[in-house]
Amino acid sequence: MNCKFNPQLAIARFLFTALLACTAACNHPQNQNVGARELTVCSYGGSFQEAQRKAFYEPFEKETRIKVHEAQWSGEYAKLRAMVEAGSPAWDLVNGAESSTIIRGAREGILAPIDYRGIDRTKFYRGALTDYSVAFDFYSTVLAYSTRTYPAGKAHPMTWADFWNTKRFPGGRSLRKDPRTTLEFALLADGVPIDKLYPLDVDRAFRSLDKIAPSVTVWWSSGHQPAQLLADKEVAFASAFNGRIWTAATQDKMPLEVEWNQGALDTDSWVIPKGARHYNEAMEFVRYTCRPDVQLRLTKYINYGPTMPEAYASLEAATRAILPTSPENRPKQFVFDAQWWADNEAVVVERWNKWLVER
Repeated sequence: MNCKFNPQLAIARFLFTALLACTAACNHPQNQNVGARELTVCSYGGSFQEAQRKAFYEPFEKETRIKVHEAQWSGEYAKLRAMVEAGSPAWDLVNGAESSTIIRGAREGILAPIDYRGIDRTKFYRGALTDYSVAFDFYSTVLAYSTRTYPAGKAHPMTWADFWNTKRFPGGRSLRKDPRTTLEFALLADGVPIDKLYPLDVDRAFRSLDKIAPSVTVWWSSGHQPAQLLADKEVAFASAFNGRIWTAATQDKMPLEVEWNQGALDTDSWVIPKGARHYNEAMEFVRYTCRPDVQLRLTKYINYGPTMPEAYASLEAATRAILPTSPENRPKQFVFDAQWWADNEAVVVERWNKWLVER
């Protein structure tokens, strides 16, 4: 039979065969994750990140099929800025450090704006939201001690002046290796009234720190350190994040307690680095944590207070009583002044680093 070559028919057959091969390859089990969505969330590690994993990451993955990769940092603003300025942020979503980080980041253009579509801003406590951040919990930096050394009924340090009083309360101390809140505690120890802290008298704060520095055996830089230092009797007292001490005491059965008096109240917030590769996925995650039921879930794993009144109102009385924002604990504390720190942080940190070297 004499058949002429038909180029159009040959091309059509080739394309059909290629399409069949592509379909088979795409349906192969090894290729099921092609195009899968993901994001990298950076937080502070330890029991806090474990709580976030249980309350946020794992349920979010299950509900959305978006894979959450985890990273850790210690709130180093310079690290975040350098990453963004290099044009290749490794993180898509960051648990912002003290709220001053948000103000600086927005001012210096290293944060992406929040897309508030799908988020009802009226459902949050005042001040929890900014154009560049969404706060999901309240936490406090407080004075922590061992109940083995100071059991119920025995006088324990109740103020930062007590913390500074090494004669009445002997033993090593541990303070955060960061001037934020540490300078405030130094001023309170020196007699500054809690409602007169800001603007900070930096010179006076460093003079006060000079007095306690010989008794500070460890300057901690990671949130898990204070609990372990206290439990191991390496120090008698420490400044600490309240949730870390609560987790160590309730879950790890460490003999630890906190003193809410003169604590520093602040928020944990989500921020998105400018240039994040998975902005849309990051926003889906943020919206997920803007649900009252999700915020409520976090309180099961760490005693940080929700930023949505609806979530707070749903808590049992016993749970509310151990939160930084409870009616019993909130009046004893001061609110960390993010604006003052955003305006002064660079200069103060430089002085702080020089002061530490000279110890």
